[in-house]
Amino acid sequence: MGKKVAHRTNAEIGKIETKKFPDGEIYIRILSDIKGKECAVIQSTKSNDDLVKLILLLDLLRDLKASKVYTVVPYLGYARQDKRFEEGEALSAKTIVKILDEFSDSLITVNCHFLKRGGECEFHGIKMGNLDAFPLLAGYFRDKLEEPMVIAPDKGSLEYAQNAAEIIGCDFDFLEKERISGEEVRIEEKDLHIKDKDILILDDMISTGATIIEAAKFLYTRGVKSVNVGCVHGVFSKGIEKVRSSVDNLICTDTIERGISKVTVSGLIADKLMSMI
Repeated sequence: MGKKVAHRTNAEIGKIETKKFPDGEIYIRILSDIKGKECAVIQSTKSNDDLVKLILLLDLLRDLKASKVYTVVPYLGYARQDKRFEEGEALSAKTIVKILDEFSDSLITVNCHFLKRGGECEFHGIKMGNLDAFPLLAGYFRDKLEEPMVIAPDKGSLEYAQNAAEIIGCDFDFLEKERISGEEVRIEEKDLHIKDKDILILDDMISTGATIIEAAKFLYTRGVKSVNVGCVHGVFSKGIEKVRSSVDNLICTDTIERGISKVTVSGLIADKLMSMI
């Protein structure tokens, strides 16, 4: 991702050295001269190690006198715990964003789970740029489906589905979903006019894949021609194969690099950075 963005912005690629000590602690060293330079750090935080590396690197850039630090986190981990569902729970999303903001002149992410719209947003008083990759996913499928119809996996994603349907030029709707547990969902009965349609489900993130698998079962029993799925963040905590085998086509962006990353968000990031420099 860093190389793609650097190529699009004609930027120098900084050199760093990273390693792990025997006890698991992370070592970071910047080898490039960054004093007085505007630096963009691009790092998805899909693991705790990713997050620690990012924090260490951002603080080091400050120490070495970078003039500006633009932090780009295409996939922001810990984003799902943005509310207290049970008394005493940590607001992990707020904590992580506060830490990253402390070391950044600007914080940018892609379809952040707790931000419901693209553009400039605010979360607990912290300003963030939220890039929207759903139009890129819609563009990928635009000429690949004969009888397209966009279906949002739940009502909360309806606006994204509507925008994608406008790009493709087709109808849209949403599923009624009940979450039973972290790994189990139920799709409620609903009157959908979907027989013989090539269904496109767009989601911001696929983690366990439970929602997609259940949605696909529901849709196939209603006589759809195909079920196609595009997600921004392909987490796939339970692996890809079970999800992929349940649908006709499954792709994601490269916010997390996967073998099915067919859409790059590097252009979105490059354009955003160029508008700020």
